[in-house]
Amino acid sequence: MHWEEVAGCRMPRCVAGHPALDFCNTWAGWREPADPRREWLPDYDHFAVWAMHAGLVTGDACERLRRRAGRSRGAATEVLGQARELRSALYAVLLDGAGGADRSAFATVAAHAERAAGAARLVPAPPVESPGIGGPADAPTARWELSDRSGLALPLLAVARSAAALLTASDRPRIDACPGHDCGWLFLNPRGRRRWCTMSSCGNRAKVQAHARRRRADRTD
Repeated sequence: MHWEEVAGCRMPRCVAGHPALDFCNTWAGWREPADPRREWLPDYDHFAVWAMHAGLVTGDACERLRRRAGRSRGAATEVLGQARELRSALYAVLLDGAGGADRSAFATVAAHAERAAGAARLVPAPPVESPGIGGPADAPTARWELSDRSGLALPLLAVARSAAALLTASDRPRIDACPGHDCGWLFLNPRGRRRWCTMSSCGNRAKVQAHARRRRADRTD
C-alpha cells in the first residue's frame, strides 16, 4: 500500500530515501494524463502534515500552521500553489539535470531555493552529550534553521532547502523513477539494483500482471 494515515490525513509513504524526492512523490502518475485523484496534497492542511511526516517541520509547528491556514485560507492556497509549482519543476530537474531541455524548471527550483536560503538563520546548536570512546571529537556550534516567523511559507521553504541540499550534494546517489503504471515515484538507487518504489505495491502489481499475461499466452498456444 502506498499510503498511511498521519494526523487524520492520508499520506504517501516516504520510500524515496530523501525528503525532496518524497515531496515529488506527493503526485502519482507522472507519465499519465493529469488527474486530481493522483494528488496527495489536495489542500494546505495536507501539505503541513506531509512536511511533518517527512521530518521537515516539527509536530508543534505543523499544528500551528494548520490553525493559521484555517484563518488565512487565501494565503494558504497561494502557498500550496507555489509548492505544486516547485514540485513539478523539481521532478523535471532531477530526471533531466540542470542542462536539460527545460531550463525554466531549474530557474524555478533555484528561485525557491534562494528564497529558502535567505529565510534561514544561524542559531546555536543544541548541546550534545560528551562522546564516549570512538565518538565524534567535535560537535557543531551552530546550525541553520527556518523560523516559525516564516508563517505559512515554512513547509515550502523547508522543501526548497531540502531540494537545494540534494542538488548540490557532491556524492549524490543515482536517482531513478518507478516504472509502475500510474506511479513514476522517485527514489535513490545507489547500487542501481532497485527497480520499484516498493516491491509490495508496484513490484507485486507488475508480477501479477506479468503472470496473467503468461497464462493468457499459454492458453492461446
